[in-house]
Order: sequence, then structure tokens, then C-alpha cells
Amino acid sequence: MRQKNQKGFTLIELLVVVLIIGILASVALPQYERAVEKSRVTEAISLSSAIWKGQQAYFMANGTYATDLSQLDLDIPGTDANVSGTPSKLTKDFSCRAVNAGGTAENAWALAVCRRNGKPYAIYYDRNNPQLGCHPDNEEGRYWCRIFTGKEEEPYLF
Repeated sequence: MRQKNQKGFTLIELLVVVLIIGILASVALPQYERAVEKSRVTEAISLSSAIWKGQQAYFMANGTYATDLSQLDLDIPGTDANVSGTPSKLTKDFSCRAVNAGGTAENAWALAVCRRNGKPYAIYYDRNNPQLGCHPDNEEGRYWCRIFTGKEEEPYLF
């Protein structure tokens, strides 16, 4: 009898390989999404810090906080926009603004906020104890704030 020299994979072997790739992808994809979001939040941290420092300098010179980002001696990247009546800068991933603008030191709790476009959280710079924080809007926002700060409960400070 002659045997045929068969080359190739059986259907079962191919299904096992596809199954293994699917399992690996289901584990790797959430980790990848977290890593990408963490890298994006560094932009908000940088912008919030710049706005906060600009607000501090403006307050030292004028006794009040700026009412508009254009009053700050900053070159913030992004396009100018009006978000809910507040002059803001829009980047690809965030809308950043000075909050409680025009307020005095007694009533301003945060001086800079960068809200993530399409995600329920914002990165803010606290005036009272100069520290960055993450503010969630809902349970998904709490998830992201926990990931960024490593804190389990509010306040989610960096």
C-alpha cells in the first residue's frame, strides 16, 4: 500500500488555535484600553497643572482669578470653544477650562478642570491643597478614577 504524503492542518487544530487567540485577545484588550487611557490622562494632568499655575500667577498679580483662559499668560494647545458658557480649550481628548473663574480664594475650590470627551470623568486641580484629583460622574467614572489614582474611595487624588 502506498501512503499519501499529507501536509496541512486539520480543522480541529485550526479551531484550537483560533480559540487560544480569542482567549488571549479577551485578556489583553482590557489591559490595552487601560494603558491607552492612562497615557491620555497625562495630557489632562499637564494641561490642568498649566492652567492652575497660570491662575496662581494671575491671582498674585490681580487679587482675583482670571475670568477667561485668554487672560492667563499661557499657550494652551487646542481650539478655543465655549463649553456651557465657559471659555475653554478643546483638544482631541479633553475640554479644559478655568473653573470658578473670577472667584476669590475663599470660594474657589478648583482652578482648572479638564473633562474627558466621551468618558464620565474629569481631572481637576484643587486650590485648597494644591493637588490633582479625578472627579467621576458615575460608576464608570469611578472605575477610571480608581485606575488612574490607585485609590479605592473618593477623593481620588493623585
